[in-house]
Amino acid sequence: MTGPRTLVGLGVSPGIAIGSTVVVENRPLPVMRVQIPEEQVDNELARLQDACGRASEHLGRLAGEATARVGHEYGSIFEAHRLMLEDPTLLDEVKRVIRKERVNAEWALEEVIRKLLTQFNKLSDVYLRERQTDLLDVAAQLQRELQGRATPRIESDGAPAVLIADDIPPSQAIQLSAGMICGFASETGGTTSHTTIIAKSLGIPAVVGVHNLIDVAGRASTVIIDGFEGHVIVDPDPALLQVYRLRAEEHRLRQQDLLGVVSLPAVTQDGRRVRLMANIDLVHELAAARTGGAEGIGLFRSEFLFLEASPNLPDEDQQAAAYSKLLEAFPDRPVTVRTFDLGGKKLARELLGSPEANPVLGLRGVRLCLQKPDFFRTQLRALLRAAGQTGGQLRIMVPLVGNVEEIRTVRVLLDRLAVELAAEGHSVPPRVAVGAMIEVPAAAMIAEHIAKQADFFAIGTNDLTQYTLAVDRANEQVADLYRPFHPAVLRLLERIISTGRAARIPVSLCGEMAADPLAVPILVGLGLEEFSMHAPALPVIRSLIRALSYRDAHRIATRALSLSTAKAVEEYLLEQLSGLLAHLKVRIRL
Repeated sequence: MTGPRTLVGLGVSPGIAIGSTVVVENRPLPVMRVQIPEEQVDNELARLQDACGRASEHLGRLAGEATARVGHEYGSIFEAHRLMLEDPTLLDEVKRVIRKERVNAEWALEEVIRKLLTQFNKLSDVYLRERQTDLLDVAAQLQRELQGRATPRIESDGAPAVLIADDIPPSQAIQLSAGMICGFASETGGTTSHTTIIAKSLGIPAVVGVHNLIDVAGRASTVIIDGFEGHVIVDPDPALLQVYRLRAEEHRLRQQDLLGVVSLPAVTQDGRRVRLMANIDLVHELAAARTGGAEGIGLFRSEFLFLEASPNLPDEDQQAAAYSKLLEAFPDRPVTVRTFDLGGKKLARELLGSPEANPVLGLRGVRLCLQKPDFFRTQLRALLRAAGQTGGQLRIMVPLVGNVEEIRTVRVLLDRLAVELAAEGHSVPPRVAVGAMIEVPAAAMIAEHIAKQADFFAIGTNDLTQYTLAVDRANEQVADLYRPFHPAVLRLLERIISTGRAARIPVSLCGEMAADPLAVPILVGLGLEEFSMHAPALPVIRSLIRALSYRDAHRIATRALSLSTAKAVEEYLLEQLSGLLAHLKVRIRL
């Protein structure tokens, strides 16, 4: 008998789950090439068409189920899958292979998908690599119909269970909402995959990217999913099992305790007031933001509207309805909508038309929007309409600003569109705040000039760190060099915050650093007055701010800025905060 074994992956949804295993293997069955006579080609084409119809109906049912359980945003994922399945580009190519090579539909589909995946891989784009999951899920649905096989179901005997899978496509992830599964781990997956988004929305602990997961854990009687550390513990001994049960209960009680402070202001011991706002990707997350005590929306990633509607573009009415929901949810609070940040890691093929050699440094963010004025015009009109209809405090945030002219151009466009909408009989606000997202070192260095054109700054530390350190954090070979506490990054933060304060415009920070407990004293000490983060992190950061004094935070920030390495900064922060973090039961992973 072997002892417990720990597998390591990427924790994408925090929490601890303990239970027996439910194993689902989605690896496709081998597909054999079958040569068919010329006279049977038409029959094979008809068989393909029938299978496509059945798969489309199945995806339609999944869309309805997803909408009912977790909201329209998730149902739209399967609507997009259905559109992908019905796309003539895919089916016509499969039919062409059947006619040309006189082969069975299963083999033709396999050949076409293999070629498409090769094209995906050549783009060397992380976001598109994760979108392969969508393509594979659609192909698997069609392949099962051709082979007469049922889609694997996630089933449990009613006891707490954890799901162990090679891959969890969205069509199965939606089954998690039924409550049978308390956590899951998979061999594939990433931080921006649809399955990860669903897990976060449902609050299910999850670990992805675990090598050899099914081979090691597939026959285990008990498995622990540690979504904090990214660990999967197989067949723990009784002592270890008890430790994790206590941790799980501690986390549950801690979450309850933290929810007790959501109505309290985020104010330091010596009276320094900080505003805490929420980052959201989908309208469905508004409820969690309100429950977490968000004082507004600091970042709505509007490109998710594009991804939900893909391969089509969301029209003006669809966008206006979504933005109105945000403003109605926070009627007396600021609601910050980032204009489409497509391109780069979120490549929009419909807009770009062709791949780029280096998309991260290419046509993305405001650059893409200004080169596609019709596309951008639709979004700006929708934003103005929503603000006019609701009377809300809309803030429009422009991503990847690199020069003053970009902000000026957006302002001119908004002024023209406001006149146009008023002439059409729409209500428009007298003025909308326009801000610059500072995430390029060049923008940080000319922040005083941009401040003359912008109503607010929003610091995007994810990209600011990446561009400052010349490190692609999605590249496993250099990921350890991605260090937000690098002195160069901290000095840029100091410059941006102080410039905003001198210009008397609000400065917020909406990157992942805002939700990092170690970063709180530095950011507060530098004078940051607006934090924005995913809703689950709000109670922890609120508690930390209330436990700190601005005087101590300023001292810590000043000392951290004098250090020469990221490691030295991290060690210093741990030393300064260890007692406070232990008292608040906050767990840190460097």
